[in-house]
Amino acid sequence: MYEKIEQKIKEVIPIEKLAYVAFLHFESDEWGGMEFLKCPKARLICSDLSSELNLGGWYNMPVDHISFWDNETLKTGRRILRFIMTPHVHHWDSMMIFEDNTKSLFPSDLFIQPGANKPVISDDRSEQMIGLYKAIGIFASEEPVRNTVKRLVKLLPNMVYPMHGSCIDSSKFSSYADALLKNDFAYSGTLLGQKLEVIG
Repeated sequence: MYEKIEQKIKEVIPIEKLAYVAFLHFESDEWGGMEFLKCPKARLICSDLSSELNLGGWYNMPVDHISFWDNETLKTGRRILRFIMTPHVHHWDSMMIFEDNTKSLFPSDLFIQPGANKPVISDDRSEQMIGLYKAIGIFASEEPVRNTVKRLVKLLPNMVYPMHGSCIDSSKFSSYADALLKNDFAYSGTLLGQKLEVIG
């Protein structure tokens, strides 16, 4: 899908000016996008956990990357990217990015809304989000997710940009945060509607 994504980026910025490509958790089947690193100025950004434990031993992994730990920042000119370590919020190496000036949150796989929605969501789909998390079982435990949500609430984001689903503005953010704080959503032995049996 690289070509399609490249065309979308060109609508916003000349591709040769792309300076950074961030990945918020490591999944080996999602590395096709690293073709962005063909851009002469582009550098890969990831968490220290991903850097130390995931970027070795994989074919064509970029050695030249920048890794960050919790609350460290990267100034890109007008923007300040703040890195939030969120282990076990989907993956054990997960992180999120908060842009300080615009108060923009990039929360990885948190705040997913299923379905084909508008670019910026105008209705509360937090119930559908909880249902999706229960069905696909991506969270092993609710505790690290809730601890992270409490921290995100204090940031008062103006806009949330999930990796899957529509953007969420500040008027709807509290509904999604409350849903994760008050509902059960962790893996409970069922995956995509199928009960998994423990062997052994």
